[in-house]
Amino acid sequence: MPASFTEIDDAILPPPEVRVLVVDDDARNLLAMRETLADLDATVILARSGEEALKRVLDQDFAAILMDVHMPGMDGYETAELIRNRRKSRHIPILFLTAINKDEMHIFRGYSAGAVDYMFKPVDPVILRSKVTVFVELYRKTEEVKRQAALRERLMAENYRVRAEKLEAEQALRRSEERQAMIARSLPILLYTAGPERGTPFRYVTENVEALFGFPAERFLTDGGFWESRLHPDDRERAAVQFEAMRQGGVSTVEYRWRAADGQYRTLLEKAMLLPGEDGRPPELCGTVLDVTDTRELQLQLAHVQKMETIGQLTGGIAHDFNNMLTVVIGSLERLARMAFDDPKAARRVEMALQASLRCSDLTRRLLAFARRQQLHPESVDIEALVRNMGELMERTLGPAITVEIDSAPSLCPALVDRTQAESALLNLVINARDAMPSGGTLTIATTMVEAEEGDAELSPGRYVRMTVSDTGCGMPPEVLARAFEPFFTTKEIGKGTGLGLSMIHGFVKQSGGQIRVESEPGRGTSFHLHLPCAPAAARKAKEPEDGVEAGPLPGKGEVVLVVDDDRDVRQVAVLTLQDLGYTVVEAENGPEALAVLAGEPRVDLLFTDVVMPGGMNGLELAQEAQRRHPALKALYASGYAHGVAGGLSGEGPGAEFLIKPYRDRDLARAVRKALGGGVADAFPELKRA
Repeated sequence: MPASFTEIDDAILPPPEVRVLVVDDDARNLLAMRETLADLDATVILARSGEEALKRVLDQDFAAILMDVHMPGMDGYETAELIRNRRKSRHIPILFLTAINKDEMHIFRGYSAGAVDYMFKPVDPVILRSKVTVFVELYRKTEEVKRQAALRERLMAENYRVRAEKLEAEQALRRSEERQAMIARSLPILLYTAGPERGTPFRYVTENVEALFGFPAERFLTDGGFWESRLHPDDRERAAVQFEAMRQGGVSTVEYRWRAADGQYRTLLEKAMLLPGEDGRPPELCGTVLDVTDTRELQLQLAHVQKMETIGQLTGGIAHDFNNMLTVVIGSLERLARMAFDDPKAARRVEMALQASLRCSDLTRRLLAFARRQQLHPESVDIEALVRNMGELMERTLGPAITVEIDSAPSLCPALVDRTQAESALLNLVINARDAMPSGGTLTIATTMVEAEEGDAELSPGRYVRMTVSDTGCGMPPEVLARAFEPFFTTKEIGKGTGLGLSMIHGFVKQSGGQIRVESEPGRGTSFHLHLPCAPAAARKAKEPEDGVEAGPLPGKGEVVLVVDDDRDVRQVAVLTLQDLGYTVVEAENGPEALAVLAGEPRVDLLFTDVVMPGGMNGLELAQEAQRRHPALKALYASGYAHGVAGGLSGEGPGAEFLIKPYRDRDLARAVRKALGGGVADAFPELKRA
């Protein structure tokens, strides 16, 4: 049976226990009183003295107190006054019982002490029980009223708590729904449900559909074929197969291109599953559509960067090997030129071959520039002055149909770049601008200073000189612009371009610590922005010519030179050239063999070593070990590209002697004379530290 409301109330707040206190120093009277009151629905508590009665009153509540007046120690009057003076017990009715104090004075004193009745012994049990019963019932009614009031207050508090919790839960649910709606609107994700039949409109789409694709939600909810009608033609058949797989059940994923309201195709990744119908309802598709256009573009850019890096490594290696071969060719042709001095026809042919070889050397420099492995000689360069000094050359190159405008901002900081490479980069951009304006136009070269802040995705924080080269030519479409810096890519006719110009500029700028950006639009011209780092104050001082360095290739004076190169032909060219110049030459194929030669030779003045060599010891390591054993030994380095040791020489200071292959006889002669005038520790401070 269900519990009654009274039982529920009693469980929540049980009714209090009713007690009656009997105080008398005579044990017989106490027993008689207990027997008299035994039929009452109350607990009878007995006390033998006033002190014991007070102790009982301290921790218990009573419906009535029956107290003897005459007691040893503390009498009934005194005890009653103390009970009445206590706030928690002053409400308890007190009935005095006496056998001797029956005069009016004692009765008056009893009522004055707080008694509600004054009875004489022997007491009629019926009368006593009737009076006590009245007090017990009155107490019980009073306590019940209090209990009901407390119960109502407790129920009201509980009701308030429940309503507050309900209100808080409703507010939390509303906030959660608002957050979910806000997240759904902000994310590039469309949530939808649709019927399993093809060509039916969506049943539900999130509110962000218009922000994502430019069409209102009603368009998708009313037009069943709208979504499929805007699929890219090349993706329609493949997507249809995947859509059909979705409708067959399970989870399916499909990626396709979809034309948005702006006419641009967006790459979408859709994932959906078929949910079975419940309670006889038909099943429905539930899915998400994620716009991954930017992600796919970044992936393509990353793949392009990786391809460029791979091509750069390949071209750098090819250029290195090609430079070794050109060193042999150029050195041999220069020797033939001296031998064919008396034969003008043979001399002319040798000179033609030599010039062709030098042009090949220029091509390898372009390859190394693209691969960012060419040897740069950065110095403090006034870019504004460099542009103006090249003005006459640019005008001759461009012709009369093109107007050149130079716009320079005042107080430019000098740039820390290789002057020759900077001039070559500017000339390449000018020639490209000329080819983009076959009918004439305007070429604008502007220089200004900019400062990159923290958070720039492409430039490190610092000051840069920005050189902008703009033309009013034909411009580039997006597909050409995306490949502008790709090596060997060109839109020029066959024979009119190698496709290395822009890639060379890109490599030079990146290796210099800068950044190149391009803006172009068909029919509206092209602008290249080269950001070149400003030179620190220490690098802005003019570089003084070093004393003791001859202007021409002076011959040797019998000094002993150790030539180390793993390529036999390259080594032989160097050996023959140095011998012709009057040096005593010994040779070695690799580092360990060179150390053995040094140990057996009484005197070696100069170590001329290739940087990149097999055998576990490169040229720098060889020089370090050789100088440790022979502190007076000088050193000269050569390489097919500058980055010979794990990507390149780092930290080479002013005066470091480094020959780039292919080199000519006079370059070798000057470098040897200069190296003999300074130690390897002066040329490479990091070797001195080691």
